[in-house]
Amino acid sequence: MTQLAAEIRWMKGLQKGRVMLSVAAVTAAVLAVATAGANLVSDELPPPLEHAIPALAVFEKNPYKVLYYYEADKQERYEAYQAANETLSPEDVVWRVNAGLDGEFYAVVQPVRDTEAMPLLVNKYHQLPADYVPADLTKLPSGKPATEDTCAAYKEMAGDARKEGLSLYAASAYRSYELQNRLYQGYLKQEGGNAARVDTYSARPGHSEHQTGRAIDLCGSFGSLNDFVNTPEGPWVKENCYKYGFIVRYQEDIVPLTGYKYEPWHITYVGKEVSNQMHELGMTCLEEYVVKYVDHKPPTSV
Repeated sequence: MTQLAAEIRWMKGLQKGRVMLSVAAVTAAVLAVATAGANLVSDELPPPLEHAIPALAVFEKNPYKVLYYYEADKQERYEAYQAANETLSPEDVVWRVNAGLDGEFYAVVQPVRDTEAMPLLVNKYHQLPADYVPADLTKLPSGKPATEDTCAAYKEMAGDARKEGLSLYAASAYRSYELQNRLYQGYLKQEGGNAARVDTYSARPGHSEHQTGRAIDLCGSFGSLNDFVNTPEGPWVKENCYKYGFIVRYQEDIVPLTGYKYEPWHITYVGKEVSNQMHELGMTCLEEYVVKYVDHKPPTSV
């Protein structure tokens, strides 16, 4: 079994929640008792029963602690977030709290320390330095700057799209801190100072993925960014961009988590390993991936 397959099996198992764990534990206990009855000369319980009952007991007492990405110092926050979101599974509670999503946007901001990380997480909780500029900026076919690996991946994707009669245009890519600040302030003026509204479609300076040089805003064969979802290119990019190392960063199903409106035109380069793994897992939120596969490592299976 490959590492990726093992990890996918692990994650799918976690997603089944309390019921599956309880059923599995009880089933293991019943089988173990039957085995023990057939081997009365042993004073020790068979391994299935030894491990199933403690695991079940821990889960019943603290459903978060059995997760490999559980962090003990966040226990009270897990409980508070669960109380406010009763329908969420323990798995979702833990990764969201670990990602800081239990706090208000921009309330607690951490500096991005490793700007070379892959994937590079920049959001409303993680801010780039004002003077950060990627060292390897080069130009996309449209003339917009992006990092070298982002440009190479985009050219490959655009070339394959062209073979299918589709046309992609990179309307925006790298933006400096200063440019992002001017854009944000301009939107703020247009919205009469309503920051909450602006924050749904524009990042504050230092919080934009465009400053990483790894984000691209796409246009299709007609119209503007807002028309992209209705172009032939829109669905194709959503279905195929992972093959080239990109993800559609702000998808419709995670608007409450990212804080941004659905942006089908905004793709982010995370590398083929990450994009393929997220695709295999059916994972659309980069914050979730970082918690489960970067900040923590899933246990391996044999």
